[in-house]
Amino acid sequence: MTMTMSISELDQRLLSEGIAGWRNANAEIDTAIRSENWYAIESAQQDRSLQANAIALIFHKYADVTAKQGEHL
Repeated sequence: MTMTMSISELDQRLLSEGIAGWRNANAEIDTAIRSENWYAIESAQQDRSLQANAIALIFHKYADVTAKQGEHL
């Protein structure tokens, strides 16, 4: 599936950084799981969640459909 959106240069940079951060957090989770480091697992999961939320905010900023609070699209 391909999706095309025109986004600002700032949002493009933030999106690229968010995706890179999300991928890095996934790698950190894998490493933490292998070492059974529960603190590192939790920390990396929180980082991944923050990156995913940032990515979602950028997409929602440019989406044509607005969801009401608590509604799923």
